[in-house]
Amino acid sequence: MRVIGRTIEIDAPIDRVFAFVTDIRNHPSVVPPETREQVLDCGDGPMRVGTIVCLRARYGGITWSLSSRIAAFDPPVGPHSEAAYFRDEQVNGPFAVWRHDHWFESNQPGITRLTDRFTFSAPLGPFGWLAEQLCLTRRMVQLLEHIHSRQKLLIETERE
Repeated sequence: MRVIGRTIEIDAPIDRVFAFVTDIRNHPSVVPPETREQVLDCGDGPMRVGTIVCLRARYGGITWSLSSRIAAFDPPVGPHSEAAYFRDEQVNGPFAVWRHDHWFESNQPGITRLTDRFTFSAPLGPFGWLAEQLCLTRRMVQLLEHIHSRQKLLIETERE
């Protein structure tokens, strides 16, 4: 099993950053365009524990479908909240294991530190392990860095 993580600071209040990241309709705008990601279903209403999100995207020349469940959801409480968190976990999809943890911290007014961690394992035993070694881990790092840079750009240029 692999674990990768990245942290970025975004010049925006924690409640705005959390709202952007948890609005699944924003997700296709932060992933690389070549993935052609589509949100197939995201349940009714705002995200919460138990929400199932279904996506389709193209990676490595193959179109994949992935369903994940929100396993933990702790939004910022009030305008002076300093922390928030949520986790999504694969229910169905291409990975043997997939967890995505999102931490939000605000230690200074108007600045949010966003930390994401992917915990994953490829399927197919030793062949999956080899794929992780040769390319999958590097690709997941690139994906996370792309997502962070797009989130930062879109959130910081968004008008309140």
